[in-house]
Amino acid sequence: MSSSSDVVVLGAGVVGLSAARRLAATGARVTVLDAVDPGGRGSRAAAGVAIPSVRLYDDPAMLAFSQAGRATLADELASLPEGHLLRRGQGILRIAADAKGRDVLAERAARHPDELGTWVDAARLVELEPALEGTPLLGAFESARGHMVDTEGYVNALLGAALRAGVRLRLGESARSVEETSDAVVLRTDRETLRADQLIVSAGPWSSTFPGLPPLPLKPVRGQMLVVHQPGLSLSRVVSGPTYLAPWRAGEIVVGATEEDVGFVENVTPAGLLHLSATVAKLAPRLREARFVRAWAGLRAVTPDGRPYLGRYPGTQRTFVATGLGGQGILTGAHAATVLVELVAWGRTELAAPFAPGRASSLKAVVEERR
Repeated sequence: MSSSSDVVVLGAGVVGLSAARRLAATGARVTVLDAVDPGGRGSRAAAGVAIPSVRLYDDPAMLAFSQAGRATLADELASLPEGHLLRRGQGILRIAADAKGRDVLAERAARHPDELGTWVDAARLVELEPALEGTPLLGAFESARGHMVDTEGYVNALLGAALRAGVRLRLGESARSVEETSDAVVLRTDRETLRADQLIVSAGPWSSTFPGLPPLPLKPVRGQMLVVHQPGLSLSRVVSGPTYLAPWRAGEIVVGATEEDVGFVENVTPAGLLHLSATVAKLAPRLREARFVRAWAGLRAVTPDGRPYLGRYPGTQRTFVATGLGGQGILTGAHAATVLVELVAWGRTELAAPFAPGRASSLKAVVEERR
């Protein structure tokens, strides 16, 4: 069996579904393929922290990208039915355990006061979040900019919007081979052959694994998370440090996430749970006896320089890629989709320029040199 589309999208996570519905709105015939359920191995596995990582503040291009991501995410949630119900909590506390940590944050806050907010000491920290009573933290920078997103609800809402826009969805299918001809991209799955004018690869860490496409310097990084519940204790803000505590469903608290270079291994481990449990016990002693609710793991796509790949897939003419968002996928996924649609539909390259996948060859050389 064979079929044709204007655009085929590999990957039905936040980026793929968001790009698909935007392209369909231009009149394009769009088909989305995913080997599992929409967002099942990436977007749904994310905790949903919609806050720029403090690491981004030293990279102007990434900071601007994350800020644009925040605005685009707000617009996208507003455009989705019941999108306002997908937000959890409001605000962030960027914590400091000691004077050195406080000084590092203070230096960044001086450069970006609108982002990091103002310093609050430990006493005020506990007033804001009583669940932190007994914490050894020195204090935190408090900002109202940031929240959590219900990732399962977000993916479901995007899926519904894409289907209403006329996007065709093929679940349980993945490209076994990709071939570009002079006038099309040809994809073969176990069930059918698809022809498209253009191809978008947005399959997270799996984006560099499709036969027929050159490999990209891209690796999966496992993140393990756990959820706990203590009646009468909850959070209204994200408490963010090397790991985080954040509001979850029905008064629960999510703790995450590990960062593990273990390849395509998605299981939860005793070591990971021990690390996260120790974080809870240290930052919020009152939660030491909290009830364990669940734990899971997901894979992030990470590039060597920490910037995503957004643009034409190296060595191709009709194939584009959007991957490498790391732990910022929920925050920046909709914006990444917007940037890619601007390029695919209209040929506009300005927004994608800092993240051009063509830099992959130089990044690959750097990675090999480090080895």
